[in-house]
Amino acid sequence: MLALLSLALTAASAGAEAAPGASAATPLISLTPRQTLAPKLACEGLARATTQESEGIHFRVMSAKVEQAQGESPAFCMVRAYAAPQTDFELRLPLTGYTGRYLQGGCGGLCGFIGDSIQPRCSSAHLHSGAFAVAFENGGHHAANLGDATWAAGDPELLAQFAYKAAHAVAVSSKTLIAQFYGQAPAFNYFAGCSDGGREALMEAQRYPKDFNGVVAGSSVSMPAAMRLFLWEAQKGLYPDGRAILTPQSVQLLHAAVLKSCDKLDGIPDGQIDDPRQCHFDPAKLQCPAGKANAPDCLNAAQVAAATAYYRGPTDPNGQALYPGGAPYGAELGWVGPGAVTGSGKFAAQSFLQYILFQGQLPSDFSWKDWRFTRESLARLLQAGAIYDATDPDLGAFRSAGGKLLMWQGVADNMGGDYGMLDYYQAVRDRAGGLSAARQFARMFLVPAGYHCAGGYIQYNEDFLGAVVKWVEAANAPDTVMASAKLDDGAVRNRPLYAYPTKTRYLGGDVNAAASFAPVAPKPEPADGFDWPGSKAAAKPLRAPL
Repeated sequence: MLALLSLALTAASAGAEAAPGASAATPLISLTPRQTLAPKLACEGLARATTQESEGIHFRVMSAKVEQAQGESPAFCMVRAYAAPQTDFELRLPLTGYTGRYLQGGCGGLCGFIGDSIQPRCSSAHLHSGAFAVAFENGGHHAANLGDATWAAGDPELLAQFAYKAAHAVAVSSKTLIAQFYGQAPAFNYFAGCSDGGREALMEAQRYPKDFNGVVAGSSVSMPAAMRLFLWEAQKGLYPDGRAILTPQSVQLLHAAVLKSCDKLDGIPDGQIDDPRQCHFDPAKLQCPAGKANAPDCLNAAQVAAATAYYRGPTDPNGQALYPGGAPYGAELGWVGPGAVTGSGKFAAQSFLQYILFQGQLPSDFSWKDWRFTRESLARLLQAGAIYDATDPDLGAFRSAGGKLLMWQGVADNMGGDYGMLDYYQAVRDRAGGLSAARQFARMFLVPAGYHCAGGYIQYNEDFLGAVVKWVEAANAPDTVMASAKLDDGAVRNRPLYAYPTKTRYLGGDVNAAASFAPVAPKPEPADGFDWPGSKAAAKPLRAPL
């Protein structure tokens, strides 16, 4: 669970030099040239024997050692430290090539580990150039895995650290160390995260609007509600004995039928669905006839019911949506396999409820099977989870500080759906005074065929970090992002992505060539608030369940 983006159609020919670690086909954006800064202090000099304090944050450096250059990545000073009470972080300070920029990466899942990259790979390539000092943190605690919440038992401060404090503490601590090492504070500060890292990104913009000049937030939605989605799909996708209802064969059949039915709704015959919200394929069309329940070319009744429930998303017995939408059309292949919700996801949701939201309030034998989907249970969940929800649409302080927010969403997101960020962006638009006002500081990009933070049935790669750097430092607001993907037949597809709600118009010709497309403004401007109890958007078109 991590992060993605890229710039203009002209990036393919101008200003798109590849940084170390980027492939030739990667649409990496070259950064605005800046003078490089050399260290003013020996790396080992950062490892002080005393605790330091800055802006009320107490932190301690445990070690600082030079790590030699590897490949095209320059040598750097690796600082390992922690901020009170136990937010571990690692800060990489380049010995050469540093340009006065700081980048902080978000964690994922329920955190507990320190990462070393951001999503997509394209943006992560910037980490190897030496241009940025880079930090990653563990979300304020240690854990057995990304779905483990045992650390939260009986410790309200660790809960607050995970909710919003840890990322801020690392930002303050890292900037202090950067100033010590290079003799001056970073000129520009950036945050990039996806999934829980996207939640951290939005939380920074909402609660600490002066921490970062540019923020990239991917695939973020109400975290408590997302856990409810996991429980819904687990309950609907498993037989009572624990066997998965959907199989690799069944989802491949369903995915092929969905693409055949909905691929051309956008007028582009390219094997992808640009806006799954326009698709209305009924899985019952694939149901096996009587006597052929296990035939390879159809779905049995249980599989039809499971797929229908996935597309519908969590609802109460009366059909009221309890989550912003369900699984998007195109996400089918992500419903099975190691990362499926029916595997580890259901236990992460169970752990989140037991140890983070409702400590001591659930029966000792509570399991993911026991949650009931009612408006009352949703209200209880949202109230208990408010501290973890980065859904406040009021970004006025961030805007006033000159901050730029770039949000992105894979439209085939197999873990959170594709309505949630659209619903949040509508709320931001409403609060800012309309789309035009919101676009001055907050823009969103939809990645066709993209799963949750990484991958997809077409695996596009985009440099969202490079785009936000251009926006912050050169006032070059990203209208267009170049995305590239290597297809199964070996061909490379280059596709411009346009800042939402601009649509893609097919001009004819090669669907893999960027020159075959142009932007077109939608008429009228879309209203994207979703009709569910957690929405903060004013415009909420009613959507009937599938």
